[in-house]
Amino acid sequence: MSSEELRVTIKYGDLETSFSGPPEAVYRQIIAFMEKALPAYSLARKIAFNTDLKDLLEAFSDVFAYDAQEGLFFKLSLSQLKSVSDAILLLALRKCLEHKLGRIEAPNISPGELEAALTAKKKTIMNNLTKLVQSELLKRLDRGDYAITPLGIKYLADKLSRKESASGTK
Repeated sequence: MSSEELRVTIKYGDLETSFSGPPEAVYRQIIAFMEKALPAYSLARKIAFNTDLKDLLEAFSDVFAYDAQEGLFFKLSLSQLKSVSDAILLLALRKCLEHKLGRIEAPNISPGELEAALTAKKKTIMNNLTKLVQSELLKRLDRGDYAITPLGIKYLADKLSRKESASGTK
């Protein structure tokens, strides 16, 4: 037997792996890798939802504007929204984006902040918070604060894109 070793590196998108050893073993490893990893990787890329700051800012560019002094602000009035839940989610999303921009320390929003920003009654806000947590669109944090989840972000992105396509703007 030869002491020579075959070395192969496979790069596919973000995925990279290397194999080394006798040619027959490397061949088996490559085939096993392609049968297992590549279909799963391709599927995962198709269903992945990216919460990258740049992508989020682009996705919500019709909702938010940015000013160096003010930070993120709404292009629309929250009182125009038909749903208190949607207003809560948008306020939580703004906190998340401000955190990702480095403008605030944490992405949390408190019930007090929601009460100050919304015209709804405290009981209505608390009932909507409970429903949003149960729907996993928000998560409740340690000290009674809330933060939007990736599912909540996706819900808003999908809802806004449906609204735009229904009005013919997208």
